[in-house]
Formats: sequence, C-alpha cells, structure tokens
Amino acid sequence: MSASRDGSVVGDARVREERRAALRDLLPAVERLRGVRSVVWSGGGQNEDGSYNLRYPIYDRDTEKVMEVCNGGALTDVEYRRTLQRRGGHGMGSRAPDLVALARDSDEELAVALLTWMMRSERFSEGEVAASLESGALVALLDRLGELYDM
Repeated sequence: MSASRDGSVVGDARVREERRAALRDLLPAVERLRGVRSVVWSGGGQNEDGSYNLRYPIYDRDTEKVMEVCNGGALTDVEYRRTLQRRGGHGMGSRAPDLVALARDSDEELAVALLTWMMRSERFSEGEVAASLESGALVALLDRLGELYDM
C-alpha cells in the first residue's frame, strides 16, 4: 500500500476521506483546467550581458492549486516511486507511459502515485505539468479519482 504525506497507509479510512475532501475542493479548478490545451511559456531570451534565460511555464492559479495538493498535500504518495515500481514501473522507464489510458483503469493507489510522480517530475524537467495538462492526463487522473470517490 502507498503512504500519504504523514506516512499513513492509503487503506486507512481517515486518509481516504482526507483525499476525498481535497479532491472535492479541487473540483472547480479541475473543471476550469478541463479545456486547457496549451500553456504559456516565458523566458528563453538572451540578456544584454549575453547570458540566456531558461524557458519556463507560467501556471495559472488553478494549476498551482492542483500542484500543491498533489505534491505535498492530501493527494500525495510519499512512497510514489516504490508504488510505481511495485505496480509495473509506470513512469519509471525511459519511455513515458500513456497516462490518459492508465487513468481509465487506475485504482486510488496508482492514480495518486501517478499524480505525485507527475508533480515531482516538474522539479527536474520544467514543463512536465504543462505537458500533462496539454495531453489531458492531469485532468484524466483527477477525474478517475472523482469516479473512485463517487463524486
């Protein structure tokens, strides 16, 4: 079983209710993110001194709210790497998984682990969350949790 941010096991009814409440609070943001097919980027230009600025995505408040909840908040699996390895290595190889397809068949444990992986990947590769928004994967995983939580 995966672990929540406080180390509790996912099967714990308290953790499940906390996650359900967090998702319920996110539903208006998820609805607004549903149609996002492109994210605005900034930076990338050359400065007067010859140095370059790296490009980075500009996330709106809805995306930031989802990122907070799925990366340290209630919808976080602190053991996401172990969970993903145990569940078939999704996201752990060199080839990116089809997250939209995975979302359709995910249970709570896998959906939360994939969301955590998606958010933590942003730290190492700016734009991972943007790519998941543009592909529909982020909303698909959140929608799947909504189905699992009877929302």
